[in-house]
Amino acid sequence: MSEFLFVEKFRPKTIAECILPDRLKSVFQEYVTKGEIPNLLLSGTAGVGKTTVARALCEEIGLNYLFINSSEDRGIDMLRTKILGYASTVSLTGGRKVIILDEADGLTPEAQDALRGAIEAFSSNCTFILTCNFKAKLKDAIHSRCSVIDFTLKKEEKPVMAMAFFRRIKDILDSEGITYDKAALVKIVEKFFPDYRRTLNELQRFSS
Repeated sequence: MSEFLFVEKFRPKTIAECILPDRLKSVFQEYVTKGEIPNLLLSGTAGVGKTTVARALCEEIGLNYLFINSSEDRGIDMLRTKILGYASTVSLTGGRKVIILDEADGLTPEAQDALRGAIEAFSSNCTFILTCNFKAKLKDAIHSRCSVIDFTLKKEEKPVMAMAFFRRIKDILDSEGITYDKAALVKIVEKFFPDYRRTLNELQRFSS
């Protein structure tokens, strides 16, 4: 078995590879087609693909991006040192720069206020993509400066997405040469869906 974590080794690199309902995939695919990303606030429970989508958008379009885990760097010092330093310089490859603030609902109120100012100040050359589990923890001023996209699945979408994910993990296990029992695989998906990350981590743990 590969030493790499499944969640990283098999992370989708394009929007087409992401497991999303059509109503969401079409929105993100339109951004790729146009080569432009607005400021985004991606909301939804843990492991549903928010960060993967954010990275895939940047990589597929070919935009430079800075990734910040806001649950670890959550204060105003992070904004002053990392964000302002990055956003204030021009991209060496041309085009817009992107800042991905993962778990942005962990930002302090002061950092959120400063972020609002940064979004406005660097609007000419920098796009912000925020991900969060609880969008209510982010101030209205942040919401109003982003296109808010909720990853919560509708009832009728859940079985379709679960089946698509089941097929994906079968392909992963096959590619890794790992034998498995389909019934056991179904139970794992049923237990952890729609947390794709948790499911893959558990699969890798069991397969070891």
